[in-house]
Amino acid sequence: MAGKNLHTIHIEKLVPGGFGLGRLEEGIVVLVRYVLPGEKVLVREVGRKKDYISAVLMEVLSPSSERIAPPCPVYGACGGCDLQHADPETQIRLKKAILTDSLQRAAGNIFSDSPGAIEDPLAAPEQFGYRQRIRLQVDAGARYGFFRPDSHILVPVSDCLLGADSLNKVLRQLPASASFKELLNQCRAFELLFNPSENNTLMLLQFLRKPRPADCLLAKDLTNAINGLSTLLMQVEGYGLYDPLEQRFPTGPPILSFTVAIEELGTDLTFTWEAGGFCQVNLQQNINMVKLILEMVAGGPHKRVLDLYCGYGNFSLVLAKLGAEVLGVDAQNSAIRSAQRNALLNNIQTCRFVKNRVPAAVKSLLAAGNTFETVILDPPRQGAPEIVALLPELSPEEIIYISCNPATLARDLASLIPAGYQLSRLVPIDMFPQTHHLESMAHLKRSTL
Repeated sequence: MAGKNLHTIHIEKLVPGGFGLGRLEEGIVVLVRYVLPGEKVLVREVGRKKDYISAVLMEVLSPSSERIAPPCPVYGACGGCDLQHADPETQIRLKKAILTDSLQRAAGNIFSDSPGAIEDPLAAPEQFGYRQRIRLQVDAGARYGFFRPDSHILVPVSDCLLGADSLNKVLRQLPASASFKELLNQCRAFELLFNPSENNTLMLLQFLRKPRPADCLLAKDLTNAINGLSTLLMQVEGYGLYDPLEQRFPTGPPILSFTVAIEELGTDLTFTWEAGGFCQVNLQQNINMVKLILEMVAGGPHKRVLDLYCGYGNFSLVLAKLGAEVLGVDAQNSAIRSAQRNALLNNIQTCRFVKNRVPAAVKSLLAAGNTFETVILDPPRQGAPEIVALLPELSPEEIIYISCNPATLARDLASLIPAGYQLSRLVPIDMFPQTHHLESMAHLKRSTL
């Protein structure tokens, strides 16, 4: 103890959430951000739970040789990044260690009866400037920025190192606009979205009330003043998207898109999604994930694929081009609309997309006696324990599980492997450099034992 609520600890490892884990002399676990394994640090206790103490970093007493100076001026205050203090190679090694530890804790040695192992992470081509979308919060004083970790305290920013250059180009021009400051008085947040196909930026204001004529004039002035800003929309709760330049609620949201050459298929595919709808923020790593799916799935003209949480058809359409017959399921209207649009746009006729809650859809498919050779599962962070329990009844030969949470991936794999599946491959994907977040793609095959 170095003073009231102060503790000196040694960091053993990083754990899910990006926290460093240390212990008090009596063995109580302490969790703290912005540290590295092997470091001796001074921390201040800010909360005590049944199993651990939450702390904030006060001083690094013995820094790791792998610690570097973070390039962002608000790093440690802004809650967006938590690994800028480590070089890229160290970051992906630590993320792989978190994934490995999570799997071992949840399922023991899950590889004992499986031929696969955790592969080296698929490194990101870009460490900064990779985000195609950024969302900034707005406070009561019309300031904008990002929240501090685990709080709603705003940290004002002038740009974001993770954002694409086009987004930052727009962001840096905003402080000079009096019209923008006026509009922020009626906003709780705004998003900047990069449209790859047109190389421009769209702004989406989260408006607190129905727009008025004066708001439309301000929006027009802002759009004219900001170089690179192609479109401005207001998202109004209870009303939907509003176009202030046209002064109307459009029949549909703007469409963003990108086209990618899939060498493995010898063709280009164009993907679209709606402004305000879900899309992967790291375009290049998303393309790499699509190519990884192609490696894992040996498609054929009679292969039946079920794509759960299919989004805008990111995987479905590629596998259909490979020759598979695909059923995609998602609960979001915008996702299904985009998936159907993308199938038409790419002249793909072997994909069918259904809007439904995924658990309900799986139960309906089972009741109808449907089976699939391949199931793709890309659930939200909380995982999919209810669905995982049902998957073996669909009799798939293989399951591809895409996860953004090592802890829930470990839990769900621990259920699938005893149900008759072997882990063939597990590929960590560094989708979000400078943060602890890690995407993973697990390929499970029906056990022959």
